[in-house]
Amino acid sequence: MRSGYGDLVTTSVAPEDDALVQWEAISRRVQSTQQRMLAPIEESGVPSQWFAVLHLLLHADKRRMAMTKLADDLSMTSGGFTKLADRMGQEGLIDRRNSSGDRRVIYAGLTAEGLRLARQTERMYRDAVQVNVIDILTPEKLTLLATETEPLDRRPADVLVEAAGEPQPRDPSLPDRRSR
Repeated sequence: MRSGYGDLVTTSVAPEDDALVQWEAISRRVQSTQQRMLAPIEESGVPSQWFAVLHLLLHADKRRMAMTKLADDLSMTSGGFTKLADRMGQEGLIDRRNSSGDRRVIYAGLTAEGLRLARQTERMYRDAVQVNVIDILTPEKLTLLATETEPLDRRPADVLVEAAGEPQPRDPSLPDRRSR
């Protein structure tokens, strides 16, 4: 149970209700910390969505990624990401090129200006992570948190299959959201 913003009160509630309250507290804390860390970047004139693209491309092989992969990694639709890429392209931050191996694949890559801005905002973000996360949690606690939450990256069905040790049949009445 919550008594005001951010405070947890332990009462006699069902374990699943306690887990829900704890999860909501974790989620809220991560979201508010991320917003604090992105604030200086946004104040410098770079929208947080642009920073996310710049960050992904900065760390990508050859500083380019398939547009569909970028959209997926950012939890955006292809159409929504195309509009975002159009705006970033107009600002000279990214360019788009077809794949030499597969004409259906379009890559987004950093331009020289995009690379400069990506490095600048990356430094700002690293500083914000230091102040808002590492100085508070310590690198050891952060590593433990990352390790303990790693299973959350997988879909629940994948975790169940791993636990059972054998493939489970897929319920045909459920929509297949794995393919895009």
